[in-house]
Amino acid sequence: MADLQLIRIDDAKAIVRVGVPEPERAAPQEVRISVTLALASPPDYVRNDRIGATVDYDRIIHFIRDDLGEPAHLVETLADRVAGHCLSLSERARWVEVTVKKPSVLSGDGLVAVTIRRERAA
Repeated sequence: MADLQLIRIDDAKAIVRVGVPEPERAAPQEVRISVTLALASPPDYVRNDRIGATVDYDRIIHFIRDDLGEPAHLVETLADRVAGHCLSLSERARWVEVTVKKPSVLSGDGLVAVTIRRERAA
């Protein structure tokens, strides 16, 4: 099995319009998004201590905060958008797992979370 490098981002906040009923989508609401991105063949970072040797995680965070796009009915749609973006960042990207948490769905304690995993097509 080839070596992998995992880049993780936990609970990045995004303000989005998401929900099945129109009234729920009418007002922006907070979701939290976590990402694990697997990159194949990591270099020797002692010799290659440059951002070009990896994926700049700021590009993932910026996408989550600013570029999720138009309103969505499903948090799964948001997860898919993030996954597609992450896989597009590097040819070394092998798979990505994205979790979207939506605290506002449940009244009281708890939250709803959806996790998807996408792999680069062979």
